Amino acid sequence: MASQCHGLPLALETVGQAMAGKEFPEEWRRAIEIISTSASKFEDMEKKVLSRLKFSYDSLPNDELRSCLLYCCLFPEDSEIRKTDLIVYWESEGLLDSIGGWDVLGALVRACLLEEGGDHVKMHDMIRDMALWIANEIEEEEKFLVRAGVGLTDAPKIEEWEGTLLLEYNHIEEITESFFQSLPSLRVLNLSVNHYLTELPVGISSLVSLHHLDLSSTKVRGLPQELKALVNLRYLNLDYTNEMCKMCKIPEQLISSFSKLQVLRMLHCGSNHWPIAEEGNVLSDDAESLMKEIHCLEQLNLIALSLRGSRGVENFLKFPKLQNITQALHIKDCNSLPLNLLHLANMEHLQLFSIWDSNLEDWNVDCAGEVQKMLKLHFVNCSNVKDLTWLVFVPNLKWLQIFNCDDMEEIISVEKFEKLGEVSEMMGEPILFSELELLVISNASNLKRIYRDPLPFPHLERIGISECPKLKKLPLNSSSAKGRKIVIYGEKEWWEELQWEDQATQNAFSPCFLPYEL
Repeated sequence: MASQCHGLPLALETVGQAMAGKEFPEEWRRAIEIISTSASKFEDMEKKVLSRLKFSYDSLPNDELRSCLLYCCLFPEDSEIRKTDLIVYWESEGLLDSIGGWDVLGALVRACLLEEGGDHVKMHDMIRDMALWIANEIEEEEKFLVRAGVGLTDAPKIEEWEGTLLLEYNHIEEITESFFQSLPSLRVLNLSVNHYLTELPVGISSLVSLHHLDLSSTKVRGLPQELKALVNLRYLNLDYTNEMCKMCKIPEQLISSFSKLQVLRMLHCGSNHWPIAEEGNVLSDDAESLMKEIHCLEQLNLIALSLRGSRGVENFLKFPKLQNITQALHIKDCNSLPLNLLHLANMEHLQLFSIWDSNLEDWNVDCAGEVQKMLKLHFVNCSNVKDLTWLVFVPNLKWLQIFNCDDMEEIISVEKFEKLGEVSEMMGEPILFSELELLVISNASNLKRIYRDPLPFPHLERIGISECPKLKKLPLNSSSAKGRKIVIYGEKEWWEELQWEDQATQNAFSPCFLPYEL
């Protein structure tokens, strides 16, 4: 019973008073059942706890903040809600008018109505009970349904909801033609991470009010032409829809028909079936028709894209407008990469950059400029790249992951770094990897070092090293990652042969090691 109060003194006191003198286990079991299903129905909970918590809700300066808080109780209990996703939901529901999403998050965290944890927020269970109690008291025409991660194999009954439908992390295999017909007011539909869902019914055209459609990480193989009826769509997420293929395609003129679209995510869309050259499919090998359609969307302000081959990248570079709104870019199968570091520097919103199966020998990185917003870099199966010294121009990098790059000999070349003296002077002396949180290197058979000297790594949380037999030393000393509890993963044999700066360094990092499970 105490655990149901979630550490809230008000609730503990109220429950203690209500249960005083009750001796039968059955009384306690019934009380636990009541408080766990609906705290407001527990004796005195509404009067003594929820009504007092409601003071913080009532003290919020405007209705926008109050509506955004109530929206958070749609998520399952104890959910870690990604900040960026939550803001997109608020925008799609039309809850943000005169105030920005990040301002709302900050205000709710400062009011102790949301708990912050890195890239996500959580709602204290008693705050959620309070929000549900308030929501039930408010007479709303629209209803919301969350059935995320509860193992659904069929869609729920349509009488239950109208406004928001969150069905991610389930096992839905099929949606019937009639499923959406009585839902013309639905604004948010999230079907992500339903790995058995392979197609959408043409009946989805009934969702004429839909603002937000998330199909990411599904097995959906194509989009029906009837999707053109979704004229109010503002957010479309097709990330990791790897099964988009030439038989079940994205028809030409479909993407460009979403004239109000603001966010389009297509990272790894159709990537299991490259090359795709069927006529009438925007996922063609050179991506030319896709680029043209995206370029026509006047309200678009964020894209995430996967490109294949040199021609695909060249077609992307023909549209500076698209580069300016790119948040994530994945490139695959480039024998010669027409992109240079200056292109990346000009992509003001680029946070994720990923290169797979490409030859980087001729990649021009001499033309320098700081890539300020980039947070994550992935290199997979890249040949003819001996170092990544240009990372000195990526000051805010948080994640660096390198897989199967056998030609790489060092991450930061001291010789090349010293040649950047002029630029370094202009930038101010850079602190290498000053924001890095994660470093993973796997199958780099010729990698000898990350950097010659120890680095401070003030934000480092995790290092993972595997199949790097020539890497005998990490750039650490006893002052590295000071005050942080980091984890270092690797093979036990590699760890035992590792050389250390001194005994103090070895003593500091010996407790950090965890062997990889094979």
